[in-house]
This record gives sequence, structure tokens and C-alpha cells, in this order.
Amino acid sequence: MFEQMTIEKYCDVLASKAPAPGGGSALAVVGAEACALIEMAINVTLEKLSADEDNYSYLKSELATCIRARRCLYKLSNDDAAAYDDIVAARKLPKDTDEHIRIRTATLQKAFHKATLVPLDVMKLCADVLKRADMRVLNRLSKYVASDCEIGISLLRTVVDFSVKNVYANTCFIHDLQLKTMLEKQAETIIAEIK
Repeated sequence: MFEQMTIEKYCDVLASKAPAPGGGSALAVVGAEACALIEMAINVTLEKLSADEDNYSYLKSELATCIRARRCLYKLSNDDAAAYDDIVAARKLPKDTDEHIRIRTATLQKAFHKATLVPLDVMKLCADVLKRADMRVLNRLSKYVASDCEIGISLLRTVVDFSVKNVYANTCFIHDLQLKTMLEKQAETIIAEIK
């Protein structure tokens, strides 16, 4: 859905009074753009290499990883908006009887759990590409495009750092303390891995 919009149209939708898409969706889009920058740096470098060089097959493999991540991030951008819509729908459920309250509460808890998983997935994907680009790709690139890869790495780091805020924005509503702690621990582990 969002990936089929022009940049201008997506920004118009983002700027509108509608609460979704919001920050989580935008972070996934920025993550996709960061992957695209790293892909470009790899593609330019591959143009200068022959297929029998060691770096060639290695960079081709890393390119495929970036492409997969970018496509997943498009989907996660849509999923983030859908998760928010589910929370809004759950909040509108009736609460005039004990049974209604039970159903509404259970539905909201499921919606907050789902809404937490989206930024966690964004964090995982972006952290993986970031580590690969920083440790395995950057030093193999043509010097003319290395800075583009570095910009991509920096954007991915920003996406991870700010996606954790979306994790906490949802876990603060989760009643199951064990689940809440587990989800927050996953986010903290990802943050620690990219420091």
C-alpha cells in the first residue's frame, strides 16, 4: 500500500490529521530507504568487479539480504498502520456489561501485543542489515560510494534507536507482566547489539 505511493503522496498522508500512518510506519520507510542506499553502494561496486573476484559473490549475497529487508520493511510500514487501526477498533468495542468489558480488554491486549511486534521486527531487520553493512560490506565497497553506505548505516541506527520508543509505547498498556518484560528485553538486546 504505502510502498506504491509517491514520496510526496506518502508524506501528505503522514502529515494529515489521520493518526495512521505515524512514526512507526515512517521509521520502517526510512529503514527501507537506508537499505536502498546500501544496495546502491553495492551495485556501483559490483559494476567495477569481475564475477570471478572474491568480493563479487560476497557482495551479491549481501545485496540479496538488503533487498529482502527493504521489501519486509515496506510491509512493516503497512503493518504498523494496521496495528494502530486494530487498537482504535478495540477501544470502540462496547463496555456496558462485564462480558463486553472482558472481550474488549482481551481484544485490546492482543492489539497492543501485535502493535509491539511490528517495531520489534523493524528493529531486528534494521539491526541485522546495519551490522552486516558496517562489519562486512563497508570495507569492500568502492571508495566513491562508501559514504552512501555510511549514511544508510546511520539511518538504520536511528530507526532502531527510535523504534524502541514504539515498543515501549505499546508495552506500557500490556497487563501481562511476563509478556511485557520479555518484549522489552528483546528490544533492549537489539539496542545493545548495535552499540
